[in-house]
Amino acid sequence: MIFLAPKTLSKAVYQLLPSGVLLASLLLSHSAQAITYAELVQNVIEKQPEQASLQAYSKVEQLTQDTADQWFSGGSNLIIGHENDALTGSNGQTKWTIGGEVPLWLPGQSESQKKIAQGFSALKTAQISLLKWQASNQLRTLIWQLRSAQVQQEIAQESVKQTKLLQTLINKLVSAGEKPTLDNLLARKALLKERSRLLTANKNLLTAQSEYEFWTQSVALPDELSEKEATPVIMQHPKYLQLQAQLTLLEAETQNQSARQKNNPVLSFGTFQEDSKHVSPNTSLYLGLSYPLGDNPSQQIKISESKLSVAKKKAEIKRFEMNLGNQLFSAKQQILLNQKALALAKQENDLSNDTLKLATQTYQLGASNIQTLITSQQNFLDSKLGYALSRIDLEQAIATYNQIAGDAL
Repeated sequence: MIFLAPKTLSKAVYQLLPSGVLLASLLLSHSAQAITYAELVQNVIEKQPEQASLQAYSKVEQLTQDTADQWFSGGSNLIIGHENDALTGSNGQTKWTIGGEVPLWLPGQSESQKKIAQGFSALKTAQISLLKWQASNQLRTLIWQLRSAQVQQEIAQESVKQTKLLQTLINKLVSAGEKPTLDNLLARKALLKERSRLLTANKNLLTAQSEYEFWTQSVALPDELSEKEATPVIMQHPKYLQLQAQLTLLEAETQNQSARQKNNPVLSFGTFQEDSKHVSPNTSLYLGLSYPLGDNPSQQIKISESKLSVAKKKAEIKRFEMNLGNQLFSAKQQILLNQKALALAKQENDLSNDTLKLATQTYQLGASNIQTLITSQQNFLDSKLGYALSRIDLEQAIATYNQIAGDAL
């Protein structure tokens, strides 16, 4: 018969238990080839579908500026005319006319057109900032999703190792006649359960890694995962800058509509030649100006619609300011909540550790059964996972706060 000293079981069970160093490594360990947030976020930006729209902003801006720089407010017309009295008289009178018409700028129209071009330029700049902010949000989500999957997979691996070690030792005790065969069966069942959890963790990790690599074109996490709380500055928030740029453009368009209340004057010029049986041919030049006396009624409708759009955009900006304050407050409360949850998770982890030690001792002395020991070990492993995930939750809460505050990576 084989007899195992009680301390053999205790040593075997605890040789893989986590220390503070091990837990920190589970949270912070990542590839030695890690890169920076700035490099990763640029890769995510390039995959954003909205990236293609930036060229369109540039084109609209250039076309609007070119229009404002033109001498005339619109396209010119060529005029060719012919008159004769073949059907109405017998004097043989004929008249040929050739000339052109060009619309002229009214005061303020060219300047308002230039402001529209400036509005598109500001909107493009704001869109670049917004794309980086949106990409930062996606990158933050991907990073902490992957880090969580890594921690769960690492602890699942350790759970399998510890449960396998426990099952091996119990098997020896059963073979030595110190424990009943049922203990061995229950230990084997616990091992199968942990292996099943490891398969699920492996699958989740593979999924997270695949999504992360697709968007970042990298398998490495950033050099520094943790973020410091940002100081919110609403005037620099990417979304606020976009809304303000949209408002500037709408106001420029409203000003342009107001400058176009009257139809544009038309300058006409050209030459005509008259001829008849009784008069020698005569060539003359002409110059004319058509100037509107009243406003265009349909333009008043466009002006009202533009002013309505401006009012709506101002209300949208005000709504954003109010919502941002509420979101920042909620995100800050979440950080405080996660800090408290982390402290509780640390206490639970320490308590589970002590409970497992006591369960091991009582099992060796025959004062408790194998089910109590297996349950204590499982509770300890779960609390260890909960502690590690609580640290991730706190880091992610800070990242979420920074994202809401408009802090791009």
